[in-house]
Amino acid sequence: MRLSDSRAEARFRAALTAWLDEHQPSADRAADRPRSPGHIPDWARDWQRTLFDAGWLVPRWPPELGGRDATAVEQMIYLEELSRRRVPRTVNAVGLDVCAPTLADHGVGLQQDEWLPATLRGDMSWCLAVAAPDERRGADDDDAGAGTGVGQSLAVAEVRGRVTVRGSVAAPPGAADADRCLCAALVASAGDRVEGVAVVAVDLDLPGVTRPERAPVATGDPDATLDLDGVVVAEHDVVGARDEAWVVLQSVRARLRSLRWISSLLAVQRALEALAEVGRSRGLADDGLFRDTVAGLQVEADAVRALAYRALARQSTERPNPELAMLPLVTAQVEERVYLAGLEALGADGLDMAMDGPMGWPAGSWAGEWTAALSQVAAAGGLGAERDRVASRMLGLRLH
Repeated sequence: MRLSDSRAEARFRAALTAWLDEHQPSADRAADRPRSPGHIPDWARDWQRTLFDAGWLVPRWPPELGGRDATAVEQMIYLEELSRRRVPRTVNAVGLDVCAPTLADHGVGLQQDEWLPATLRGDMSWCLAVAAPDERRGADDDDAGAGTGVGQSLAVAEVRGRVTVRGSVAAPPGAADADRCLCAALVASAGDRVEGVAVVAVDLDLPGVTRPERAPVATGDPDATLDLDGVVVAEHDVVGARDEAWVVLQSVRARLRSLRWISSLLAVQRALEALAEVGRSRGLADDGLFRDTVAGLQVEADAVRALAYRALARQSTERPNPELAMLPLVTAQVEERVYLAGLEALGADGLDMAMDGPMGWPAGSWAGEWTAALSQVAAAGGLGAERDRVASRMLGLRLH
């Protein structure tokens, strides 16, 4: 496997690093922290616009959408370089990496003409209320909405020509500040009979919307909810035609999974660097067990990174891509082990939720990162469910 840059990739990397050397925002940006993942401070909005205007916001996209027609591998080079410099391309990741491409692929009219450019330029922020289904359940399960990733928490109904959304969901990250929430909901008839699914971009300033109270970036109230009490939405708030809703929902879920494993992969290397620093500060640099642990984790991280590059290189071909199916599983496993190693190296101090963690701002403590990694895996059904997904996609097995 070739692990070095091709000539084109080397030129891309050189152009990127030269541009970042000249334009990246100053370190004092951390003084103005986002209140939540749905809040975009002025510096972050200005930085996102600068990236967009220069074609460095989403390099893989065409120039008119803030890109430069880069390859999937070049896009990964770009993300790694920003991560290495600790420079966020956006503070509203689900808006840029999930909602914007959904609008680009499935939006019409106002959704593409106004919402998409506003999202790309940092003028509109999003949160996401789309549940991850347990793919081990069959499509014929008795529960309404089983296998849809929707459940029964939100419902869309059309009465006398008016489309309304009602229900309550666990508050998505950023719901306190976001402009819109991309929601998956069941379509209910007048008799509450489920007729399908819908993906709706709800304006969170509409009457009937009750947002959760604001919370710090790294913490939140697990009992907080986003409540929609008969919220009347416009026709253009529904993304995709009724017969395309399932395709749109599947696309949203796929993009969310990609965002999660890529974010985890980038976080692993930063966490390993922080773990080495913990060792030095705690006098463990010469401890054989600690050194073996860090070395083993680095080998695992390098293997996952190589797997990611191989998977991305295959995306432009029509060949099978089993590596892509494996990435969420292997990335989640190594990320959890890195955070656990940090906890163990810190001893009792590792349980201090107020102590700075591996990521620094805007993330939390080592304990917080470890529990967040476990929670994310659990929300997707656990590692067992992830293994089932890999078996299903690679071997054609359907496990229950």
